[in-house]
Amino acid sequence: MATLKDVAARAGVSAMTVSNVINGRAGKVSEPTIARVQEAIVALGYVPSAAARSLAGSSSRILALVYEAVPGRPALESPYESLFVGVCEQAARAEGYALMLCGASKAEDTVAQLRSWNVAGAIVMATTRMPPGEFLERSGIPAVFVDAYREADGISRVNVDDVGGARMVGDRLGCVGHRRVAFVGPTVDVPGVVRERLRGLRAGLAAHGGGVERRDVLLSEVDFVEGVAVAGRVLEREPAVTAVFASGDVLALGVIMGLRRAGVSVPEEVSVVGFDGLDLARYVDPPLTTVSQPIRDKAATAVAFLLDELHDGDGAPRQTVLPVAWQEGGTLGPAASLDR
Repeated sequence: MATLKDVAARAGVSAMTVSNVINGRAGKVSEPTIARVQEAIVALGYVPSAAARSLAGSSSRILALVYEAVPGRPALESPYESLFVGVCEQAARAEGYALMLCGASKAEDTVAQLRSWNVAGAIVMATTRMPPGEFLERSGIPAVFVDAYREADGISRVNVDDVGGARMVGDRLGCVGHRRVAFVGPTVDVPGVVRERLRGLRAGLAAHGGGVERRDVLLSEVDFVEGVAVAGRVLEREPAVTAVFASGDVLALGVIMGLRRAGVSVPEEVSVVGFDGLDLARYVDPPLTTVSQPIRDKAATAVAFLLDELHDGDGAPRQTVLPVAWQEGGTLGPAASLDR
């Protein structure tokens, strides 16, 4: 495979001159020299590195997807994240862009990585926990934030109706007699998706005289194994809860497994509802009752918003809240009178 040095040798110029021609810095090179370099590129079949062109040029065809890098855990391992990334990549590629994954641990490291690759713009997942204003100030590039609730007015963002979907859960639970419900999910102490889903659940239950007490908010990452473990804490509630709302489908499925291992039937003794609408929710028996969010539309919209900002450059934030839908399953039933 031909290299930049091979092109330079054939054209009788320096490697820097070849780089100037490839990256459009024609003002620094004479017309005859440009012609020789271009002839050498064609003759040798040289293909310039996209990464090198990005680093050298003033702009690139690279979009970054910034996510939270968790030590000891594989990147983007959840079904939700993998689907979101896949659709983003497909949408970016369709418009002639490449998608680069950027694991965020420290703000300064993340920004340095983005600058080193000279990315055109970024899609920032809320799990990075980096305030949008700080990200925009540090990176200096256009960005669209996904599931963002901090500094929401002045940023481009794509959210789903987290409150409305969770309110739907509370209403459905309340309609069949559930009054004491446990909420399982990550921290609710900062603005974000999890806090909004808890808020919606409480609103839906309140219309039926029910609620979620602070002690019934059980913290757990959205992880199957952690869901299995947290089921034991659900069963310790006194008086007993009759239903569990998990902030994600994978977590809900773990809770169901943990309850069954403890000899508790779902939904006859305890109902469980999730949030996401992942395909795997349909693969279990019975299927998981959940709220389906439009993950594909969310990813495609995030890419579209970012490209609009790159092409138009008017600085106006692009925002939307996508609707969610109830996904019927077999894990929600009438409240039981429990004596555990």
